[in-house]
Amino acid sequence: MPWFSPTKRRHRNRKPKKKVEREGHEERDVYNQKISDPFVTLKNQTRWAQGEYMRIGIAADHGGFSLKEELLSQLRAAGHEVVDFGAHRLSEGDDYPDYVVPLAVAVSALEVERGVAICGSGVRASVCANKIRGIRAAVIHDHFSARQGVEDDHLNILCMGGRTVGPAVAWDLVQTFLAAKFSQAERHLRRLGKVASLERKKSRHE
Repeated sequence: MPWFSPTKRRHRNRKPKKKVEREGHEERDVYNQKISDPFVTLKNQTRWAQGEYMRIGIAADHGGFSLKEELLSQLRAAGHEVVDFGAHRLSEGDDYPDYVVPLAVAVSALEVERGVAICGSGVRASVCANKIRGIRAAVIHDHFSARQGVEDDHLNILCMGGRTVGPAVAWDLVQTFLAAKFSQAERHLRRLGKVASLERKKSRHE
């Protein structure tokens, strides 16, 4: 079984025995998915294309608070389930890791399917999110990158600047990001596998 294969759906009323598979240098609980790499399942990546809604996480510090609140309303109005990781009130003295890290951990653990992180420029949010294993976050301010980042690079967190992108453009980028799906092309899987191997090497040295 390739390391990025999807897991099978379980019967809701039957609790399966714990099963552990060794894949390369990793062990993971197949059923509970106690892992940090979203590659273990591709099932959720196709739900949007099938007309289903997604479970989205969103986070912002004071620099992106106003834009987050607007996107939060738009996402919920569009039918998505949205988890708000804060900030829940505007505070000029808050720290972006307090909100971006929980969002990134949730995306990595598959508790949410994709994430949106907003700070003043988007840069600090992307730097922070990418410290979490299994996260592929990038600052996106154009339509092409919002789509291509998912299709080719399996982007799972979209980062934007609340002081650099207007609400209309931001909403267009979010919709494009959510509508795109990973191509699963062999060349992209190979390249992303090399990136993932760096994370595994780092974890073994820690």
